[in-house]
Amino acid sequence: MTKKFYKNKTLFTVGFTAITSIMFFGSLSSVMGSPRTQAQVRCIEPIGRVISTGDRYMRSGSLLCPTDQISPKQGEEVKVLCYSSREHLLVEAGSNFPVREICKPPAFSSVRKCTLLSPQDCPNRKGPNRRENAPNIIQPYGKVIINRRPLISWTAVPGATSYTVQLSGGEVKWEKEVVGTTLSYPQDQQELSYGSANKIIVIANKGNDPIIDDTLVVHVLPEGWVRQINQAIEQVKSLGLSADETAYIDLDAIYMSERLLNDTIENLQARVAAGSFNPTLYRILGDRYVEVWMPQLAKTAYIKALQLARFQKNSGEVELVQERLSALSQSQLPTRTNPAQ
Repeated sequence: MTKKFYKNKTLFTVGFTAITSIMFFGSLSSVMGSPRTQAQVRCIEPIGRVISTGDRYMRSGSLLCPTDQISPKQGEEVKVLCYSSREHLLVEAGSNFPVREICKPPAFSSVRKCTLLSPQDCPNRKGPNRRENAPNIIQPYGKVIINRRPLISWTAVPGATSYTVQLSGGEVKWEKEVVGTTLSYPQDQQELSYGSANKIIVIANKGNDPIIDDTLVVHVLPEGWVRQINQAIEQVKSLGLSADETAYIDLDAIYMSERLLNDTIENLQARVAAGSFNPTLYRILGDRYVEVWMPQLAKTAYIKALQLARFQKNSGEVELVQERLSALSQSQLPTRTNPAQ
């Protein structure tokens, strides 16, 4: 049985056996790539990457755009990683397969997102329940995580002398008192369970009296999903691409396929700490800060991206960053004045 696809009035006939989903490759011996290789970016949002040799026109490590086509050489196969599904696909010789058909982007949703730049779509026009002088929880970023021992941080409360952090979910339940505004997950406590919903409560205290609190519910992905994500990440890292490119293209796409804002932000922050001079990386980090309602950090990241883009005479990146800074200034949203310390 075959499935037929039409493109520009040309008929492509591909047997179902031509594409095989592979959740994990036991051997990476066919994956080529020199250390710090920089792949050419030919579209704004790549949807996958070639992770083996064997294609007539694209080498291992090439980014895939929706308009591309996989064309295996005679007698060879091409392995592809799709970002949205995190699946590894095997395209056999004798077929020409449109990338948009094998690495389909997530289905379009008509539901408008509540974001920093679209507060009109939020139930609360001021944003996601942020309160003045409350210990608003910063980390984990977002509401979905894979780290079962996440860092917890919150904004400082004027006059508070300590904070009580409570976490409960499934069989996990603990409470810690903290003087600062950051708490590493206690090593003496059980880690969060896969597939669990967990409530984090931070209470600001003045002496022995509680003042005000904030609550966040975070969900840990199921174990199978986490394993699949980690395998996709390891596959990309094995290609020997530049660390910056891997962070803001591949890993960001893989993490964002499940809205893992915490993981992609921490990964991008690590590249910043390592001394990255890539303006695109800072722009993407700014975009992620926008999604977690942190306008001041977003602005700082965008300004750094703009400085680097101008210095490197990257006019395209300059234009993209300026658009974001303009949109951010027009949002007229208050910034946090008491960040985690």
